[in-house]
Amino acid sequence: MDGDPQYSTLEGLNKMRRKILLLLIIFSASALSFNCQTTDEKAKPCKFLSFTEAEKILGQEVELVTNSWTFTTDITRFDCTYRAVEKVRGQEVNLFFTVEESSKEMHAQKIYADIWNSNKNHKGIEILSGIGDQAYAHSDQTNFHFVLVRKEKFTVRLKVNKAVETASLEELKAFAKKVIEQI
Repeated sequence: MDGDPQYSTLEGLNKMRRKILLLLIIFSASALSFNCQTTDEKAKPCKFLSFTEAEKILGQEVELVTNSWTFTTDITRFDCTYRAVEKVRGQEVNLFFTVEESSKEMHAQKIYADIWNSNKNHKGIEILSGIGDQAYAHSDQTNFHFVLVRKEKFTVRLKVNKAVETASLEELKAFAKKVIEQI
């Protein structure tokens, strides 16, 4: 710095400090945008779905696999995945949970409509009344259970992959109703 006229004054030092501060702010902001993933059972559960609720849905002890959040201009999204500790039929059993808050209700309506339209002609669809503004459940009774709910600008998705014999579609629907009422 001694020979650099840019930093020979107090003003130059202040500019350097601002640049360093800006870099620290950028680094901190980018660190927050990374997914927080863990399998530590003592980790904080996802924002909306606790270990107890996940165990009730899957019918057995679980571990938290993913707990992430992303923020964009149009959507704030929370994702978490719980995995059953015991495999069923030699396969991992996962509970995927997503809450999205769109910037506008029409965006949430489009998200719901796109998912609905891609599934509405499959067997195992059940329209759910009394849950949010729009809701349906979908299950093939052997491989998965799925619930999608929209309320205003919020969309909630829950999906259990594998082990339908231990997981409860009724608990999945009850949790969807509970969480959408809390939003």
